[in-house]
Amino acid sequence: MNEEQKAILIYLNNNAIGYENRKTSTQIREDLNLESGGVTNEHVRDLIRDLIINYQACIGSLMWGNGYWIIKSEDELNKVCESLENRANSIKYRAQALRNNWQKHNNG
Repeated sequence: MNEEQKAILIYLNNNAIGYENRKTSTQIREDLNLESGGVTNEHVRDLIRDLIINYQACIGSLMWGNGYWIIKSEDELNKVCESLENRANSIKYRAQALRNNWQKHNNG
């Protein structure tokens, strides 16, 4: 875990326990003086993703929920996981539609 990730984890543990206290990537970036990595704070989002995948952090976010927080209940965990699973299913559906469209366009 690098210094920026440590700072993010401390920040979220001190300021964003539970969904109702979530912080946007912009708030996190500005409060911790981090680089953005782009207009949607890709750098901050990448750091958080890595914290979840490689450092066992329980950081929640929702597709349209606008922010990150430390998950405080199983209900919050389930909402986050369902959101991710729905997103994955939607992406798979879109991929299949593209394959079908390609076949129709190229096989008459």
